[in-house]
Amino acid sequence: MFDWNDIRIFLSVADAGSTLGAAKLLGMNQTTVSRRVQALEHALGLSLLARHARIFADIKRQAVS
Repeated sequence: MFDWNDIRIFLSVADAGSTLGAAKLLGMNQTTVSRRVQALEHALGLSLLARHARIFADIKRQAVS
């Protein structure tokens, strides 16, 4: 069985577009938001969100001639 509060959190993530945005809107920790969405996915037996790894850009300084 799932927690109805987890659905509210999931909908906030969908509206905000990220767990960080939802956490700010809900006044919660980002880790808590992520874990609650994962718990909902586990309870339902399916993936609700597409997760992408963070991309870190390596900015190289160019030498001035």
